[in-house]
Amino acid sequence: MHTKILNLFKIKVLSEVCKTNSYKTASKHLFITPSAVSKIIKSLESEWNLQLVTSTGNNIKATAQAAQLAGLAEKLLQANDEFTDLLALLRAPHTAAVLQIGSGGAHSKLVMNRLLDSLTQSFPELKYDVVTNNSAEVLNAVDQGELDCGIVSGMIPDHISKELIFRDNISLYALHDHPLANNTVSLKDIPYLFCLREKGSSTRAAVEQFLSEHHLKLQNVKQTGKNDELTDQLCKTQHALQFISDFYYHNSSWSKTYVKINCPELQIPIAVYFITRNNFPFLELRKHIRKKLSGTKFWHTP
Repeated sequence: MHTKILNLFKIKVLSEVCKTNSYKTASKHLFITPSAVSKIIKSLESEWNLQLVTSTGNNIKATAQAAQLAGLAEKLLQANDEFTDLLALLRAPHTAAVLQIGSGGAHSKLVMNRLLDSLTQSFPELKYDVVTNNSAEVLNAVDQGELDCGIVSGMIPDHISKELIFRDNISLYALHDHPLANNTVSLKDIPYLFCLREKGSSTRAAVEQFLSEHHLKLQNVKQTGKNDELTDQLCKTQHALQFISDFYYHNSSWSKTYVKINCPELQIPIAVYFITRNNFPFLELRKHIRKKLSGTKFWHTP
């Protein structure tokens, strides 16, 4: 019995069942069938001579004894993760894992550069590959397990493990000699062209959500996507305007020739997150990142 009780996968199944009180939901989290979950619970009940769940029709509920065990199970599973992570670090560089990390667009890239500088100093043996895309694509890749982690902005689903880096705002910017540069103007009264990022961009998604919630519609729009040269050309030749996050603006070349347009009703918040896939193996690295996230100077925004 002493060897069987340390079957970590069975203990993980018990933990999920106690969290969800549902074989079906637990099975989705564990990537096995509901019948497999039920079979494992029954095998544990037989091995331990304890009733772990009660059932009423199609509904189940973890017993008080199961709940007590689940509390210790969480600690055991965490200890196993930490052991595995430490073992991987001790075996490096002979079998060093490669961290697959994704970076969203605009301000996410700026944060990524700071993060990678910090990681290479603290983990000199760390090997990593960086994939750059918009936040929606990075988020999907992490969710599917194709990437280990990423830095993205915008709305993050509840089932994704995330750490808030900072909260930012999106504003309207134009060239410093734009006719509206020194004026206060309402968004609905602006007759000039608005340049928008590509579909999947968190900046565009936040702008479109704001417009929808406030029943606003831009009069003249052109999708310029990631083509900054085209955006800049339209701003120079047609007095076009663009939506940029304040953090990105202050840390990019846009700040040299562009200014913020004073548009009082334009309040578009956007958050930047560090996200990790399910069963993220680099626990020491995550601890390091969490520590950095608590240092406001490291992520200082103007």
